[in-house]
Amino acid sequence: MSLSQNLKYLAVGAATGLLACSGAAIAQSGNQSWQLVGVNARLDQTINSDSVKQGQAIEARLDGTVTTSDGMKLEKGTELMGTVADAASSAHGGPASLTLLFTKAQMKDGKQIPVKVTLLAAYPSSQADSGEYGDSLVAPAPRHVDPQQKVVQQAGMLRHVEMKSSVQGQNSGTFWKSDGNFRLAKGTYLQVGIAATSDSGPSTGE
Repeated sequence: MSLSQNLKYLAVGAATGLLACSGAAIAQSGNQSWQLVGVNARLDQTINSDSVKQGQAIEARLDGTVTTSDGMKLEKGTELMGTVADAASSAHGGPASLTLLFTKAQMKDGKQIPVKVTLLAAYPSSQADSGEYGDSLVAPAPRHVDPQQKVVQQAGMLRHVEMKSSVQGQNSGTFWKSDGNFRLAKGTYLQVGIAATSDSGPSTGE
């Protein structure tokens, strides 16, 4: 199955909308003019839906260097820091979900800056896993991200796990599996849109 069949970019107002996620709703923040730029990153730790806790710290490292729309340079290896915003483990083979929220970027010199991060895609941690599901290469990150963009990555690209996000949403993105718990392995590729913000910058909603 091709990347284009697995990953859909949905504009605001599309009839299908953003699919609902059990136990982890993504809030909307209105129409903020976020100027996100794309970059690939890798998850720094393994996250299991059956044991992760809401509020647990998460980290990912940029896999390339990117300059935000306001001129802030984030070098390869910059650490994205955040938390598990919501989590629901599977009960009796039912659905499981977890929502991630990245809020800070830590530079190599230790300086931290607040950021807005939206997940654009997710890929297996190894080429062997990726080949198993029909795609052997991680797609290049887009230079610019539509501020109204919504994403639904269908199950199949990342084993049997869906990924859903919205630039206008409160959180970075939600992973969901319909029939049991799942694991995001250390090294999982996260393609993200990112923008530097300020403490008094645009609100991300309730």
